[in-house]
Amino acid sequence: MWLLLHGFTGSPRSWNRVVACAELEPAPLVPFLAGHGRDWRGSDVESFENEVTRLVSLASSADRPRLLCGYSMGARVALGLLIRQPHLFDAAVLIGVHPGLLDEATRVERREVDAGRARLLRQKGVAAFVAAWEELQLFASQRDLSPDLLADQRDTRLGHDAEGLARALEVLGLAEMPDYRRAVPSLEVPITLMTGSLDAKFSEIAARLAKQNAHVDVETVEGVGHNVLLEAPAAVAAALNRVEEGVR
Repeated sequence: MWLLLHGFTGSPRSWNRVVACAELEPAPLVPFLAGHGRDWRGSDVESFENEVTRLVSLASSADRPRLLCGYSMGARVALGLLIRQPHLFDAAVLIGVHPGLLDEATRVERREVDAGRARLLRQKGVAAFVAAWEELQLFASQRDLSPDLLADQRDTRLGHDAEGLARALEVLGLAEMPDYRRAVPSLEVPITLMTGSLDAKFSEIAARLAKQNAHVDVETVEGVGHNVLLEAPAAVAAALNRVEEGVR
């Protein structure tokens, strides 16, 4: 059974096109991450490690083989699950993953950036934040996607609560996650790191991580950027099917 973790401002519906292509059986577990959804206050998550603990508990209820896939923020949380409980999972696909920040100065700098984003959410609301978020260079490759697809993504983003997204940044932001780089070489779980060819930064990160561990493979999807989940759902579905077939 798959556990699928969406990215920041995403939701379980972000996986709909992938799940439809992959025809996953049994149906995957697709939770909201902390701070997401209208009922985000019910999760009571106070730290990155708290979120890992919450999702470890959820994953433990899944049938074998237990498989894990996350995108961006969800990939970072998924990496936390793999490091916390490596024997819980049989394989994983991490899309656009970052293993954590190396030094405190970089962590402080990123925390300030995310604090500014949280202020925008609280002062101007979700719509103003989403408008600014969609202009990030990280998502430039999405501007050629169909208007209907982009409108659907925007609708997902606008469905969140401003305070919830601000809390997600404060709890699950890159500055708040541990530095997992030193733990990656010891992982024995088969992991596929998926990136878009237009996402040079995260493709380089994936290549570096793969060099540290023979159990880690890299899959690059040509012609797409950071959000492979949105831009190439069929490629993600094919990777999930391939991984699932490999462990059965």
